[in-house]
Amino acid sequence: MIIETARFGPLDVRDKEIYTFPSGIPGFPECKRYALIPVEESPLFHLQSLEEGGLAFVAADPFVFYPDYEFKLPEQAEKELDLLQIEDVRVLNIVSIHGDLADATLNLVAPVVFNVRTAEAAQVILEGTSYTTRHALLQPSLSAGKEES
Repeated sequence: MIIETARFGPLDVRDKEIYTFPSGIPGFPECKRYALIPVEESPLFHLQSLEEGGLAFVAADPFVFYPDYEFKLPEQAEKELDLLQIEDVRVLNIVSIHGDLADATLNLVAPVVFNVRTAEAAQVILEGTSYTTRHALLQPSLSAGKEES
């Protein structure tokens, strides 16, 4: 299927890359269908609206950047997404890029949960967690800031 995008022009996406968000994404309830487009050789993706060519999010595999990231999915979200087994689940998080990629942040309090079996997804806002909307995407290296001797 060819989709029109503002950022990438016409794109050919496969049906298996298309997900339906029954409630939309918070702030964009009218846009329900998105293509999940991998960025080659990286843990990043573009989540491109099929209804609005100018609406796209950058998303990342949080476990690449935060290997200890974990949360309990609310039971209501499990039911709405018809999640029956862990193999059905894919988790990405929205990235905010503030000018330079070095300053990008990852929203860990609101993961985007995909059911790869049913091709449905939802952005779930976690409650009672210490995660925030602005975790540094790129962690400073351990040697950063150390003076060489």
